[in-house]
Amino acid sequence: MKAPLARALSVLGVTCALYAGASCDSEPETQPPPEPAPDVVTATRGVMVDELGRQVVLRGLNARVQGLFDVTFADGRVGLEEIPPFTGDDCAFIAGELGMNHLRLPINWSAIEPERGAYQQAYVDRVLELAAACDAQGVATLIDLHQDAYSKHIGEDGAPLWAIVPPPTELLQGPLTDLEARRTSEQVLTAFDSFFNDREAVQTAYAEMVAWLAGRIVGQPGVVGLEIMNEPYLFGFEDRLDDMNARVGRAAREAAPALTLFFEPNSLRNLTDTADVRTPIPYDDAVYAPHLYVDVFEDGWASGDVQKIRASLEKAIGEAGEHGTALYVGEFGHGPDEHGLTYVTACLDLFDEHAVSSAWWVYEEYSQGGWGLYDPREPGQTRGALREAVADTLARPYPARTAGSLQGFNFDAGTRTLTARVDAPLKGVNHVIAVPRRVYPSGLVVRCDGVAVEATSAGPGRIEVACEGHEIQVAPAE
Repeated sequence: MKAPLARALSVLGVTCALYAGASCDSEPETQPPPEPAPDVVTATRGVMVDELGRQVVLRGLNARVQGLFDVTFADGRVGLEEIPPFTGDDCAFIAGELGMNHLRLPINWSAIEPERGAYQQAYVDRVLELAAACDAQGVATLIDLHQDAYSKHIGEDGAPLWAIVPPPTELLQGPLTDLEARRTSEQVLTAFDSFFNDREAVQTAYAEMVAWLAGRIVGQPGVVGLEIMNEPYLFGFEDRLDDMNARVGRAAREAAPALTLFFEPNSLRNLTDTADVRTPIPYDDAVYAPHLYVDVFEDGWASGDVQKIRASLEKAIGEAGEHGTALYVGEFGHGPDEHGLTYVTACLDLFDEHAVSSAWWVYEEYSQGGWGLYDPREPGQTRGALREAVADTLARPYPARTAGSLQGFNFDAGTRTLTARVDAPLKGVNHVIAVPRRVYPSGLVVRCDGVAVEATSAGPGRIEVACEGHEIQVAPAE
């Protein structure tokens, strides 16, 4: 339904359960955060490293998860879209079958703080339960504070109703078929403008929420970091985005000094393939996290020009350098047809060349573009058939943790051979290499500077190798 201003204002006055999509009648959270474990991934000198000093490459995907991605309502409005389930079993599949070691997990402010100051620990507990289940499979989770078109009440997901300033003139519902129109609606643009100008202290509240969340997730099993905001969106006055990233990041850093923070440029970079770096991010242990959708949303990458993807990525590498941070591509993707998979393959090849971490969009979706690893469900099915061509494209080996300075790597799909180049190898420290079952179903051989060496299992879809040389090669067993 579409509600006029009078109805919107009346909704603002009722209990938070009316607009949160979940019960939330608790008092503001007062319990202390859990005791964190030692941090296991840190961003330093332009790369991510683990506790042994090994260079970390994250390769994985995004998954919008039923019960965590907040797009439903409790006031009679139709939910925006159906969201698939995702569990530790799915992490076992992506680790073993595809060789992935990473999950980017979108969560929402509307579910964390549906009523101002009333933080929902039970919701965060569910997030951490999934992160721990994935950690058991060797999959590290980036917790992403996600938004699309500011809020589910006027767009798709993000802020709670109370954080829309001024209150919306109409409350929207599903099914979501007009997301692009919502993104540029007056309600959404005004809400973003209010947020970036901190009207009614709405950005202040966001920073406080992020600090609370950071204190709860730091050091918890499987949590590799926190992304401050997905695809922040504003026209002009981009210094306000710099200010927001600095302010919110500092709040998170004060609450959780060991937590790695990921931050994005203006989402207009998805269209322009470049972002000006006016003010380098002012804190350490940070990762620059743009998305890479070169022409995908304009004409579906009709040109098929891989050099345009290269140019966008190399600009992102330069932007990360100006910030003095590591680089991570938090989203890239295309449709599941041959043309779309050509785009994905080109991205993965370039990520290999530059040793860039990344997360593909998206594991499974029932709505919107129908991207993902699975076909649409038939009646009575809980999940459609696996898209074999998509799985074949995503499954590729890579050096997940390199004992030394990783100079880049490449995968020859024809021979199923991975070659990684390493400078300054660490003495007495083993490498961890992702080796998907889908690529090596009948075994493999590893060579260190051309000499065969022993490999031992390090968990689903990965091996551990001792090599103090400068080239590591993985190929199918002869």
